[in-house]
Amino acid sequence: MGEVTPEATGSEMFRADRFFQVWQYAVGHRRLLLRSSRDRPPDTRIDIHFGNVDLMLLRPGYDGLVIRRADDEECRKAGLDHGVEVAPGRLFVLGGGLMSGGGLRSFVVSAPPQWHEDEGAMDDPSWFGPLRGTC
Repeated sequence: MGEVTPEATGSEMFRADRFFQVWQYAVGHRRLLLRSSRDRPPDTRIDIHFGNVDLMLLRPGYDGLVIRRADDEECRKAGLDHGVEVAPGRLFVLGGGLMSGGGLRSFVVSAPPQWHEDEGAMDDPSWFGPLRGTC
């Protein structure tokens, strides 16, 4: 299992040249799961789990995925743009980061993400356990 370690803001913490999609979100515990299934090579599945989600702006799918910890300015800007307080270290940028228009393209405000790679089938439960309140 991968887990982010304390690193500098702006640092890349995950990169995979695979297709990921939003797989599940559980409202009760505010848990988000992104999944890259094993229907395309390589023959493994990767789940990325975000816990204690406060805010998210996501695309349905990502053809290749990069996750990096946002810098303090991006945290401030996301907070202003979306009317919430975003504590430093809780904003994770997905994909390409800042758009040329100045807004964040895709992000999650949460606890640090974790990931796990295994040989599970597409519909097998995640290594992170069932997300309560989902099918």
